[in-house]
Amino acid sequence: MEFAVKIKHYRQQNDWTQQVVAEKLAVSRKTISSWENGRSYPDVFMLVQLSDLYHISLDDLLREDHEMIDNYKQEHVTKTKQDHTFVISYIINVVATLYFLCRSLIGTSWLNQLHPGWRMLAGVLVGLMSFNIYFLLSKVEWKKMSRSTKIGAVMTFIVVLALLTKLDTIALPNSAYQLGVGVGHGFVIALSALSIVETIWLYQQFKKRRDY
Repeated sequence: MEFAVKIKHYRQQNDWTQQVVAEKLAVSRKTISSWENGRSYPDVFMLVQLSDLYHISLDDLLREDHEMIDNYKQEHVTKTKQDHTFVISYIINVVATLYFLCRSLIGTSWLNQLHPGWRMLAGVLVGLMSFNIYFLLSKVEWKKMSRSTKIGAVMTFIVVLALLTKLDTIALPNSAYQLGVGVGHGFVIALSALSIVETIWLYQQFKKRRDY
């Protein structure tokens, strides 16, 4: 018996409507209908909830439905790849954070002393690190972040941005702040603040996803 047929059978055994089950699982009635018609599958968390609700084992729910088992296997493979990508991206972001902190604290005069080729390579690396900052944001599991965590991250960004701006204005004379230079410095400061915030507030996700 397929999974879709089973959950419909167990629901009817309990004399529950799709709406009743939906309310018990805190999902929409459309979602229950989609599961029972085989149009979609519940995630692992909801699968456990269904098992508890109908008082049947996960083995009984999944047995004989090879298509569903293959679907979960594919989801696991995809999730593992996403986690590995996130871990690598986070480590690169830590390196970017260290660079931006050094840049703010000791300035960039040392870059001018490098050979032009090395300066060009450093520029490429900074560009890649900057791209990674935005790439890492796209890989964040936003739904798993609490509201307080999101607010804390925004507040941290504001504070760090203010501190880095202050450091930059001290390091650079006022006469150097022409429009183009000011916009460039502002962009780098914003990237620096974003990189630092990601390193701080995404550590828990990094730790959790690294262990899987």
